[in-house]
Amino acid sequence: MLPLAVEPFGGYKPWLESLPGYAGQISYHRLLPATPPQTVAYRGAFKPVLASWGIAPYAHQAEAFELLEAGRNVVMATPTASGKSLVFQAPVVAAMQNEETSLFIYPTKALARDQWSRLETLADAFELSERVFTYDGDTPPTRRKKARKEALVILTNPDMLHYGILPNHGRWAHFLSRLRYLIIDEAHYHRGVFGSHVALILRRLLRLAAHYGAHPQVIAASATIANPAAHATTLTGLPFEAVVAAGRGSEMEFAVWLPRALDESGERRRSANLEAADLAVWAAVNDVKTLIFTSSRKTAELISRYTRGSDVEDKIRSYRAGYTAAERERLEEAFRAGEVSVLVSTSALELGIDIGGLDAVVMVGYPGSVNSFWQRAGRAGRGRERALTVWIPREDPLDEYFLRRPELLLGSPPESAVADWQNPYLYPKHLHCAARELPVSEEEPICKLNLLDADIVRRQNRCYSNIRAPHRRISLRGSGVVFTLRDASGREMGQLDERQAYWEAHPGAIYLHQGESYLVRNLDAENHEIVLLPSLEDYYTQPRASTEITVYPEQAREVSDGVWVGRVRMREQVTGYVKKRYVTEAVLEEVELEMPEVAFDTEAVWFHPPTEILSPDLVPSGIHALEHAMIGLLPLFVLAERRDVGGVSYPVYPHDLPSGTGPAIFIYDGYPGGVGYARAGAEQFGRWIRATYELLSTCPCQNGCPRCILSPKCGNGNQFLDKQAALELAEKLNLRSFIIK
Repeated sequence: MLPLAVEPFGGYKPWLESLPGYAGQISYHRLLPATPPQTVAYRGAFKPVLASWGIAPYAHQAEAFELLEAGRNVVMATPTASGKSLVFQAPVVAAMQNEETSLFIYPTKALARDQWSRLETLADAFELSERVFTYDGDTPPTRRKKARKEALVILTNPDMLHYGILPNHGRWAHFLSRLRYLIIDEAHYHRGVFGSHVALILRRLLRLAAHYGAHPQVIAASATIANPAAHATTLTGLPFEAVVAAGRGSEMEFAVWLPRALDESGERRRSANLEAADLAVWAAVNDVKTLIFTSSRKTAELISRYTRGSDVEDKIRSYRAGYTAAERERLEEAFRAGEVSVLVSTSALELGIDIGGLDAVVMVGYPGSVNSFWQRAGRAGRGRERALTVWIPREDPLDEYFLRRPELLLGSPPESAVADWQNPYLYPKHLHCAARELPVSEEEPICKLNLLDADIVRRQNRCYSNIRAPHRRISLRGSGVVFTLRDASGREMGQLDERQAYWEAHPGAIYLHQGESYLVRNLDAENHEIVLLPSLEDYYTQPRASTEITVYPEQAREVSDGVWVGRVRMREQVTGYVKKRYVTEAVLEEVELEMPEVAFDTEAVWFHPPTEILSPDLVPSGIHALEHAMIGLLPLFVLAERRDVGGVSYPVYPHDLPSGTGPAIFIYDGYPGGVGYARAGAEQFGRWIRATYELLSTCPCQNGCPRCILSPKCGNGNQFLDKQAALELAEKLNLRSFIIK
């Protein structure tokens, strides 16, 4: 089965080749067969519920049910649309019939509300639909009171759990005392800083449930990751059994769409954004329901902007975080209704929000992880209809790596999810919350005496907080400081955290919102407000910044031969920006600027490259280029994005280091306290260096390009880079053995 416009061609590949402007962009194509899961006979405790719905479980679902019946905590790590939800829906509805409660945790309130309607329908078969409630910031006071009194199932998010439920747990005593199941959906999303917050919140929740006499089983659902059981344990502190499965219900055509070459050598290619805009237009013309994923808000807005002027511009819309809830709901409904055929989205739609059936997914750039690649590809496919996934490589090290190894992209194992509940910045804040909720015994697993701060009072082996309202001092989704975007009339247009504000919305920046350009008139650092004016400029802006790293020697350790990990102080300041012409991306002007400094402690990996093989004049540019290439490839080994890490290279480090002297390369977690990215990279340093060497040795450019050593996040505009010197360093390092100590 294919969309009507595609059916005469017999497949998506010949249809794509027939489009106006096609010039051989498909560099790789493969048809992946359908491998639907098989149903099995199941006679366990949840059979009556399943039978009432007319459902026979798949083998992996039955395996999970049996583990739950045995009292185990279970994490499902299976592909998109593999039936993970049924594994918690059936036990929850069974528990409802016994007046037992369940609490669902979703990453966002939009996803919780989307899943609420499905669970309500399933509970209706037992006349229990009115006992299912969402509980979030948009829930009216009367509805909240009713939920606390009558709910058997609550669907919420970590924010509401932290700000609304845990501080007022006395009101929830009746619900918590009967808590049978805790459901953590989209568990892979809970990683990095946000995941570290969630891990602390869930520990606080579980200790309060125990206080009221409940010890719930935990059911987690995740996309396919390398460490599902370990990650679920990190989030909760409890042991887990992992159930994994592969397969998909429909065929999928996968195509690599290489942007057209602009010169004979193929080194210069047309913008991936323009290629995506062309595909968006033709998908809309042919009513091929398509979701285009991008790696940033700005890219999503640019692609939407590039479709302006076409006959179908009204059928193409951008969708991203930063829009108001009402804006996103209107876009979702328009897409489901067919009024919009193409949505250009950031990762905001990677989660399972129901936007109706999809024919195709287009990914502009490698999404940062194999996990995200399959999560996004899995959104395409209507039932048993063949789906299309198109990947448009951008000029980026990871894209170049997989462009030359497309089979590796389809066959690579998923990455590990990383979170750190003992993050030294986050932990003390959450312990204050825990102590306010219920005094913390020093014998409890949540209590780490070495991480307590001065405002914790210890009496008779218990910890108490001196802070009156510690919950309000924590920001779960940012640096803690939030800037509000407003237009000239004062209307709120969105929010940014502090680092985003200085990078994306500094004075003079061109900020894109729903495909429209706005000029940043003013950034008020004191009141945390940014004023935007409509702009007709034909350029966009990229920031320039300086970064300094200071090592705490007493907290450094050698992980393997010459590879060190430790606490560092990171200082960053936006010092200017460059104006670039749309489409051609020609540099128009560089403007000096001085924004407030952002500084915090974090974790870094560093090493001293073998620069003795280079002439002294090549050392600065060689180590700078090697740093860029390594940062670009770190997401091969850990579930992080390029923006999650930063780097600095020093021809001469200005302070004493426990690792010795000489030029040094630092790669650090881009969040206060660190979350384990640098540490995970250090533990796989040999593989990391090998991949870097392979990238540098196979990229066809002579002097470096965005596919290998040029970085969009470089604070000095990619000056002083030498690809050949970096290749020599990587080759020398690749000959060494890095054995974990």
